[in-house]
Amino acid sequence: MKTLRIYTLFFALISLAFSAQAQGRRGGQRGEKIDAARTAFLTDKMKLTPEQAQKFWPLYNEFDAKRKELRQKGRPFKGQNLETLSDAQIKDQMTLMFDNRQKELNLDKEYADKFQKVISVRQLAAMYKGEREFTKALLQKLNESKVGPAED
Repeated sequence: MKTLRIYTLFFALISLAFSAQAQGRRGGQRGEKIDAARTAFLTDKMKLTPEQAQKFWPLYNEFDAKRKELRQKGRPFKGQNLETLSDAQIKDQMTLMFDNRQKELNLDKEYADKFQKVISVRQLAAMYKGEREFTKALLQKLNESKVGPAED
């Protein structure tokens, strides 16, 4: 019963996030609602105590900001036509992509150690699994909202 209630809360928050998008609000508010839904979802998945949550979430937010920054830097070929790039330019872009992936992996390892000072290894595994589940559900909801009702 508790699981049903949590999933209901999760999907209600996700629905709110997408209703904000449908009403034409700025991405900031939508992003905040998605972050709030993710926080609630992961808190439940990880079974965080209030004391753990108080220490974990500032650390996670720091980690997430650094991870987003690396991902933005590691997008090779964005907005570029491959046909106009030389082989050397393509190789440089691929090297940059691999370097940033390595930096992201190093960041994951660094924060895994930091997280385990606050949460258990089991909770850490639940966090990684929960992130994937949340992203999958979010993308599914986004796809559903794009499809919309069938026209006659």
